[in-house]
Amino acid sequence: MKFTPIFSLRSLLCIVVITMSVSACSPSDVEDTTTVTPTVVKLTAVTAIDNGNTFRFPATVSAVKTIEVRFEVTGRLVKLDMPTGSVVKAGQLLAMIDPVPFERKVLEKQTKLTQAQRELSRVESMFVKKLVSQSSMDDAKTALELADIELSNAQQDLSYTKLYAPFNAQISQRYVENDSYVSAGESIAKLQDVSQMYFHFSVPERIFTANARRDIANAQIAIIGASEQWYDVRYVEHAAEPNPISQTYDVVFALAQQDELVATPGARAVAKVTLKSQSNQFGMTVPMNALVGDNQAGFYVWRFNANDGSLTKLVVTVASIKNDIAVISKGVTVGDLVVSAGAAKMYDGIIVKPFNGVR
Repeated sequence: MKFTPIFSLRSLLCIVVITMSVSACSPSDVEDTTTVTPTVVKLTAVTAIDNGNTFRFPATVSAVKTIEVRFEVTGRLVKLDMPTGSVVKAGQLLAMIDPVPFERKVLEKQTKLTQAQRELSRVESMFVKKLVSQSSMDDAKTALELADIELSNAQQDLSYTKLYAPFNAQISQRYVENDSYVSAGESIAKLQDVSQMYFHFSVPERIFTANARRDIANAQIAIIGASEQWYDVRYVEHAAEPNPISQTYDVVFALAQQDELVATPGARAVAKVTLKSQSNQFGMTVPMNALVGDNQAGFYVWRFNANDGSLTKLVVTVASIKNDIAVISKGVTVGDLVVSAGAAKMYDGIIVKPFNGVR
């Protein structure tokens, strides 16, 4: 008895169709949806080497000079033009005492001088005729000289009734008001020369000696409470003797370019003085953990590229290692961000992102 293989043929056709369908779906036709997760790494900036030659001191802003203006005569104020905080020009009239009494005094002395001149002329004519003695002639000459001196004094007192600004200044304080009666020598106002800003601070003997040897490489100041901007300053003067208690020397520096900063006398500042390096060691510093390699094979670091998160391998020259800090003389730039933890696990092509930490 024979069986027709109809069922077996149909089964075979089904298997073939299924096989072709599966083979048609090749791996290349399947969309790759895999995404790369950046590796979190710790980054540290490359810094310039610190030779310990930078020092900071509290400083005080002051004017170039401060004076108190006074009248040299006594009288009543009839003019006062000194608003506190205003700026005045050299030669500007600031205040005036009533000049009338002093003008009368000048007229009186002029009259006395005229009288002395007439008296001398009379005595001279009589002396020629030998009607008066030599002593009378001498007395007349002396009286004329004294009258001339008195007139000069009266004219000088009259000029003292006007008070002028001795230099371009700012009115720091005013002590009197108009119509006040002021005495000779009484302070009228305080003026400050603010054409430059001076900075006073105290330094130890090391800095004082370095300044004398011209070993100060740079001096800067920053105003406390203002922007964190540093301004170059230049040396002006110093105290020749130290403070008996602190054994420090008072020094004065001024802004190198006055237009850069406007500061108020009395404001607080910070002075930063950098000495010329006394060491032959120059370069940059990175954490010891940022180095990969050894003395024989050489060292390198991984620099972070912020634009795409990739890393660049930089071969570096290590000058020295001290206290977990490596001094690099070549291969990196100040400000570069390098991987400072797990650097040995980094590789070309890896994508990373900085570890910001949790506060």
